[in-house]
Amino acid sequence: MLQAADFQRELLSAEVLYFTAESEVRVVVMENQDYRFMLMGDAVQSIMNLQDPAALEFAHQRLMLAQLDTLPAGARVLELGLGGGSAVRHANLRGLALDWVTVERSSEVINLYWDYFEPTPPTAPFKLHIELAESQQYLGQAKNSQFELILCDVYDQLSQTLVANCLNRLSPSGELVINWLPHMQLEGLDSTEFFAQLAAQHSLQHTLQTASGFANQIHRLRFNA
Repeated sequence: MLQAADFQRELLSAEVLYFTAESEVRVVVMENQDYRFMLMGDAVQSIMNLQDPAALEFAHQRLMLAQLDTLPAGARVLELGLGGGSAVRHANLRGLALDWVTVERSSEVINLYWDYFEPTPPTAPFKLHIELAESQQYLGQAKNSQFELILCDVYDQLSQTLVANCLNRLSPSGELVINWLPHMQLEGLDSTEFFAQLAAQHSLQHTLQTASGFANQIHRLRFNA
């Protein structure tokens, strides 16, 4: 697993495979002998270990996906934000029997996933559906769908409306896991207050985990029994 201090060193030895400045956020794919990277703007958004594509190279991803092994066969998982597909690739290559839906708003990112970050197409028992849509749009349309696990990993500001809509799609015993990126939020918005309000409004259990060496905060929400 790479640490934050390793990124610059690895990128110095990487060559550019893909570059675009035409989208809302500059997207670059780079590769060295060990890793393939997706960068959005100036941030390393996703990493694939070329020798072990199933590996989770970000500490926060290991926290977010820690409960995959506890899900029953056929459980439904909703992922908001595809990026380089680390979560999908991890679940697929491990042969997990999950019905997985990923929602991504950028067709460019989806194409880059298939072209550069999926060495083994999804096969049974893992089922994958990728939806090109805004998260709010999909959540509004999927009113009859419920998921045992929802992963909210959007590279954007979070709103209480988005989280509430995720909770509306969560099964009674399910869990919503959110990657909170402090630098993406409104200035002065504190995650403690943000999630305390949600927990009170929706009668939720809330836990917080931090990824050592990274700014990411992993927030877990469950309905009170």
